[in-house]
Amino acid sequence: MSLNDYGWCDRVDALFDPFRDLELVPARVGRVDRGAVLVHTDVATLPAVVPGALDDAGEDGPPAVGDWVALAFDGGTAVVRAVLPRTGVLSRRRPGAADRAQAVAANVDLVLVTESVERGPNPRRIERASALAWDAGATPVVVVTKADLADDLEASLRTAQQGAPFADVLPVSAVASEGLEALRRHLAPGTTGVLLGPSGVGKSTLINRLLGEERLAVSAVRTADLNGRHTTTRRELVPLPGGGCLIDTPGVRELGLWLSAEAVDTAFPEIDEAAEGCRFRDCRHVAEPGCAVLAAVEAGRIDPARLVGYHRLRLEAERLEERLDPARRHELRARERGFGRMVKQVKKLKGI
Repeated sequence: MSLNDYGWCDRVDALFDPFRDLELVPARVGRVDRGAVLVHTDVATLPAVVPGALDDAGEDGPPAVGDWVALAFDGGTAVVRAVLPRTGVLSRRRPGAADRAQAVAANVDLVLVTESVERGPNPRRIERASALAWDAGATPVVVVTKADLADDLEASLRTAQQGAPFADVLPVSAVASEGLEALRRHLAPGTTGVLLGPSGVGKSTLINRLLGEERLAVSAVRTADLNGRHTTTRRELVPLPGGGCLIDTPGVRELGLWLSAEAVDTAFPEIDEAAEGCRFRDCRHVAEPGCAVLAAVEAGRIDPARLVGYHRLRLEAERLEERLDPARRHELRARERGFGRMVKQVKKLKGI
């Protein structure tokens, strides 16, 4: 396979220009496993080592799955010398005491928010994954798996749409090979998608069906609680027949993904739009007079559950910001107190 099969394009070609004069070789990271990386070049797939220091013309920190890198060869050993500037980055909180971001998937165009009909879908989980997608600079697409098991598929799709009202929602059955063509159309040549969802929803099975072969290991879901084992323990970039690439990930709980407050606003455009009519520019949409968002909820124009989800995600993002900036602690505590009152008010209003 050539680099074109892994998403090489004019943009990446231009980014690699500074490294050509250094006689470095372009490659894309296909797998990261405990610090070791597997890379794909135009002629081979091979392991590479990552030295302690990288060329400062690229990204800081170690390479992630999906990264484009510049390689040197030292006595036959491939060495990563630089990580090219990224787009579409999913990040997590770096392990350790300090709150720092660490890329886990790079150069992502689509985030395939994967839920199954067996255990949901869960609108609140979809909301969070959609916010993570927008934060990464990628487009969320909701994939509802195991559609063949649904008692009422249309009801399941409506539930999934509640979590991402402005995203495409695709029903898919890997067993019955239904919905795969619609998904393939999103994964056009040169496009990289990442599957994001809890264990047991069928991410690895879905990739195997798109590949047309049983390449990734799968495991059974426990019938008692519909939970699956974490079949995928490492992230891996997989090229698809006909174009496009997919990155499989461990269950989302394992990633501790990094979320910004701005991304939350992007994931709730109906709330962001209504907020333009609020009396106060710094309105928190809790109990302020003249709040256009609360008025829209009371009038039935905004789903009250969406407002609750919005505040939950804002608090999650702001708790992280508080750790990065302790001066914001007082502001966050005030928001947390107001959030509790707002949830009670909204639930009473709509009986949720």
